[in-house]
Amino acid sequence: MIKSETAYRICGSFAVMMALCLLATPAEAGGYAQGFQGAQSAGISGAVTGRPNLPEAGFFNPAGFTLQDEWGVGIGSSFIFPMVEHQNPETGRRTRSEVNGSLPPFLHAFGKYDAFAAGLTLGIPYGAALQWPDGWAGRFEVTSTNLRVMEAAPSLAWRPINEFAIAAGPRFVWGDMGFTSAIDFARPGEEGLVELEANGGGVGAQVGLWGRVYEGLSLGASWRSAITVDVDGMARFEDVPPEMSEAAHDTRAATQMVLPHRFAVGLAYQLDMMGVLSLDVEYNRWSANEVFDVRFDSDDVQDISDPRNWNNTISMRAGVEYVSPIDGLSVRSGIAIEPSPAPEDELTPAQPSTDRTSMSLGFGYRPAEGVAVDAAYNLLILDETSSRGQGFEGVYDGLIHVFTLGLRLSPM
Repeated sequence: MIKSETAYRICGSFAVMMALCLLATPAEAGGYAQGFQGAQSAGISGAVTGRPNLPEAGFFNPAGFTLQDEWGVGIGSSFIFPMVEHQNPETGRRTRSEVNGSLPPFLHAFGKYDAFAAGLTLGIPYGAALQWPDGWAGRFEVTSTNLRVMEAAPSLAWRPINEFAIAAGPRFVWGDMGFTSAIDFARPGEEGLVELEANGGGVGAQVGLWGRVYEGLSLGASWRSAITVDVDGMARFEDVPPEMSEAAHDTRAATQMVLPHRFAVGLAYQLDMMGVLSLDVEYNRWSANEVFDVRFDSDDVQDISDPRNWNNTISMRAGVEYVSPIDGLSVRSGIAIEPSPAPEDELTPAQPSTDRTSMSLGFGYRPAEGVAVDAAYNLLILDETSSRGQGFEGVYDGLIHVFTLGLRLSPM
C-alpha cells in the first residue's frame, strides 16, 4: 500500500508538472510554436522584419503599418498537422503520434492618416495538438496534449520622415491547454488517468523600427517583451482504487511561466521590379526561465521546484517574393532554421522539442482591385534528437505540415 501510494503521488505530481510545463515552452515544443500569422509571411518563412509592408506587420514589426495604404484588413487561418515519432532506443520500435490538426485563425486590421497609423493584430502565436496512440509505452508520460495561446496586440505607428518609422503597443495573451496521461499504480493490471485543464493570462509590450538605408535597401528591428503568464488549472483523476482515494483526489495547481524576450532584425532588398529578398535574425531569451515552480492546493501532492537549464536561441529566416509575368500573381519561397532551447535531457513525449528546419512555398493573386488571395505551404523538419534524461528515453523526430490561407482587403 505504501509503495503504491508513493508511486501514485510521484506519477500524479509529474503528470501535472508536465502539463503545466507545456505553457512554458510553447515556442519550440514539437511544433506548438507557429509564427504563421498570415499567408504572405508564411510564404517567405517569416522573414518580414525588414519589409513589414504586410497586414501581419502588427505581429512582426508594427512600424510597417505606416508603409501601407490608407487602410487594410487581412484574415485567414493556418492548418497545422504535426507528425512526431518516438523510437525506443533498445528495441528500435517507432511510435508515431496520431494526426490531430489545429486551425489557428488570424485577423489584422489597420488604418493610416498622414504620418500616423493604428493597427490591431489578433492571432494564436502558439497552438497545436498532439495525440499518442492508446496503450503506447510512453502513456505514463503523456497520452495527449493541446495548447492554444491567443494574443491581441494593438499598436500605434509614426513615420516622422519618409526614411524612418517607429511603432509601439501592448500585448495581451491568454492561454488554454489540456493534458492527459495514464497513471501507473505499481500494481499489475491497474492504471488510472490524470487530466489537467489550465489557463492563464499576461500582459507585455512590443516596439518596432523601420528605416530605408538607401534606395532599394531597408532595415527593420522589433522587440516583443517577455510576458509572465499566471497559470491555474484543475487536475482530475479517474479509475483510482478506493484505498487511494484520499491521496488521489482532484486538486488545483498554479504556477508562473515566462514567455521570453524576442528580438529580431531584418534586411530587405528590392530586386528592381522582380520582387523582394529578405533576411531575418531572431533572438529568443529562453534562459529567463530559471526555475519551474508548481504549487498544489492539496497537501497530499508535494509542491515542485525544478531548475531549468534552457539555452537562448538564434534563428535565421530568409525569403524571396517574385513578381510573376502573369498580371496580379506573386510567387514566394523561404527557409528558416530554428534551434530548440531545451537540453536533450529534458526531452519528453509531452514536449519533444528538437531543432527544426522549415521550407516554404506560397503565392498571392489579385483577382480584382482591392482584393487579394494568398496561400502558403510550410514543411517543418524536426531533427532527430536523442533524449538522455532520467525519464522516458528515446529518439524523437518528425514532420509538421502547415497550410495557410488568407484574404486581404485594401482601398480600390
